[in-house]
Amino acid sequence: MSLLKSKKQPPEPKLKERILTNQKPPETIIGLTEKEVTLRIQEHKVNRQEKNLGRSVLQIIKDNSFNLFNLINLLLALLLIFTGHLKNSFFFFVAVVNTCIGIYQEIRAKQTVDKLSILAQTHVVALRNQAFVSISQEEIVLDDVLFVETGDQILADSIVLSSEGLELDESLLTGEADSVEKKVENQVMSGSFVTAGSGYIKVTAVGEDNYVNTLTKEAKSEKKAPSELMRILNTLIKFLTIAIVPIGLLLFYSQYQTTHSFNSALLSMTASMISMIPEGLILLTSVAFAVGAANLAKKRTLIQSMPCIETLARVDTICLDKTGTITDGSLTLKEILPIKEQLDFTQILAEMMHTLPDTNATAQAIRCAYPLEQKKWTSEEMVPFSSFRKWSGATFTDHGTFILGAPEFVLSTIEPLLQQQIVLHSQKGYRVMLLAHTTETLNGPELPKQLDPYALLIIEDSIRENAVDTFSYFAKEDVTLKVISGDNPLTVSTIAQNAGILGAKNYVDLSTIPEDADLKQLVEEKTVFGRVTPAQKRSLIRALKENNHTTCMTGDGVNDVLALKEADVSVAMASGSDASRAVADVVLLDSDFSAMIHVLKEGRRVINNIERVASMYLVKTIYTILLSILFIFVNMHYPFEPIQLSPINSFTIGIPSFFLALAPNYHRVKGDFLHNILRISVPAALTVVTSIIILQLANQNFALGTDITSTMCVLLTGFTGFHVLIRVSDPLTVRRKQMVVLLFIAFISTFLLFGNFFELSSLLNRSVFFYLPLALGIRSIFNYISVIVAYLVHFFETTTWFTHHKKH
Repeated sequence: MSLLKSKKQPPEPKLKERILTNQKPPETIIGLTEKEVTLRIQEHKVNRQEKNLGRSVLQIIKDNSFNLFNLINLLLALLLIFTGHLKNSFFFFVAVVNTCIGIYQEIRAKQTVDKLSILAQTHVVALRNQAFVSISQEEIVLDDVLFVETGDQILADSIVLSSEGLELDESLLTGEADSVEKKVENQVMSGSFVTAGSGYIKVTAVGEDNYVNTLTKEAKSEKKAPSELMRILNTLIKFLTIAIVPIGLLLFYSQYQTTHSFNSALLSMTASMISMIPEGLILLTSVAFAVGAANLAKKRTLIQSMPCIETLARVDTICLDKTGTITDGSLTLKEILPIKEQLDFTQILAEMMHTLPDTNATAQAIRCAYPLEQKKWTSEEMVPFSSFRKWSGATFTDHGTFILGAPEFVLSTIEPLLQQQIVLHSQKGYRVMLLAHTTETLNGPELPKQLDPYALLIIEDSIRENAVDTFSYFAKEDVTLKVISGDNPLTVSTIAQNAGILGAKNYVDLSTIPEDADLKQLVEEKTVFGRVTPAQKRSLIRALKENNHTTCMTGDGVNDVLALKEADVSVAMASGSDASRAVADVVLLDSDFSAMIHVLKEGRRVINNIERVASMYLVKTIYTILLSILFIFVNMHYPFEPIQLSPINSFTIGIPSFFLALAPNYHRVKGDFLHNILRISVPAALTVVTSIIILQLANQNFALGTDITSTMCVLLTGFTGFHVLIRVSDPLTVRRKQMVVLLFIAFISTFLLFGNFFELSSLLNRSVFFYLPLALGIRSIFNYISVIVAYLVHFFETTTWFTHHKKH
């Protein structure tokens, strides 16, 4: 029999909101006065935290300006200037301009992200002048009295003044996931978070004196290993740091022995060393990440860990909770199915919700349906809801104890008829709660043994309007969705099916799975996981990672924190708990899962474009290293002077890389980053080296002249660069075609109009018979070498040795 068929009503305000509105603190709890707060601020007893994990403006300028490569560039430029080669130091001016552009873009991106970080800052309820006020975490002062409830993170070491079933998870500090009950005068440490109940705490330490002296940094730290991209770039930098100086000095010695000219040897060494440095790549990588974070900030998505942008691009499995992701988080008490007749469920539920400090969506839905008009019962004991227990309860004088929770967690044995009703409503996608009664008095967070079922509460979830379209997008992009929820698996499965999640019929009840079970096969076979504890959520994520999946976990509650920390990248809803936001890499400020489409796209754009740009820059680095080593051992003049490299570096790499690094590019990231760039850069570099060797041999046999040979080398190297540019610009849109054509015209113009400035000779002579066939054949040489390199890469990728060492 249905006792209630309510329409969807606005949610009941959370406990914090009610406290702030009522402004009635307990008489026994006394907070600071305004004068005392001011005094502590003057004494610097304030809970100052690091503003954000991003680099400061000064750090951005310092990191991009004062590094080893720029120091080498500066020294080489000064050396050229002091030896009278002012024009050949032009490369340093170009490097300075590029650095300034990069710094400007990164600072502008940082400002956008910082504005959003302020909006996402954690606030707490403090008792000051015997009135409740909302303050930011950095406004907390020593001895402040704070109110905390389920989902809050403890932001400063404190002592408990009052506890209403207060329980804390201290896993961020101890590694233990079990909740710890906190009573009056117990210590609570910064870095822990409230899993159940509420209470008042008094701050005993602030700022650096906290047990976790930098809470924000602790919670938002880059907990994962360095990204693949940054690992490769760091390896490249280390190699070049070791190799560049000795190679340059050896080339100088070799060229001096060949030409017997200090100036000529100096120019050769400088040309070699500046070409080995891929400084534009390092600069553009940091700019691309920063701009990516800024683009997401404009869509009200806060990136709290820069490397996660790359990880997001590689995500192939997204694990999501039902509440707040598939559904919009609002619940409606649809009806009550009585098991015991002639009971006033209105009074029972109203008294329970008035006594319990629960602030979850279920409690709010019941409060909304049954507001307490007048308190009639006296409460003796209560146990607030916890995602670990999945029930809450209260003991009332002369009325006994009432328990409300998930049926299978409340009753050890469920009668068949009752089980049929539970299954029937679960199949319809409803959340089913059981109200039970006992004459026993609650004694801590232990469930009474003798419980009589009184009624089933049927609660309705609302599926998000854009859920179907969002999940359809991920399906098309080959991103697997897994639903991990604490609710009944049948209910979750039905809702997931209605939302269009593929494979949602395949569900499992994890309460029936042993804790020590191997989940690696289970996570592949099933899509929906119900009755999952917080520790099991973490185990599921871990199993997916062991199966070589790149995982993303989304959540909004304290029960998601362990899984969020375990995932390769974690996403929290801003409307969720402070704890989930603190540990997440990404925060969706509008709490709308559809924003994940923008997050995935932006991650792919950044990585795909860095891959493009890296291919272009590494061509120069690779062929320069090969040529430098070659010309150390051969008695030939090095083919380039520093000024001659400017047209190549500017028109085939520098200018187009800025456009390509920030262009739309949302294709799925495929393959290994290093191998992807080597497939282009190595063939191109070998093409350059082959062309230059042929031209050097032609010079020796036909006495073309050093100037003519160098000019031909510049021309053919530029042509190879344009072949690389065309390949990495695929697909060639109209704008990209226009860019390539304009840059090619500019490149040719340097020969025709500015040859003297760039030390380029006229090629309108017999040299045309040498460079023209090579120019026409460069594409074929490039393609043939590309096929060979691709075959070799595939061979190494499939060898047992390579596969084994890559995994380890």
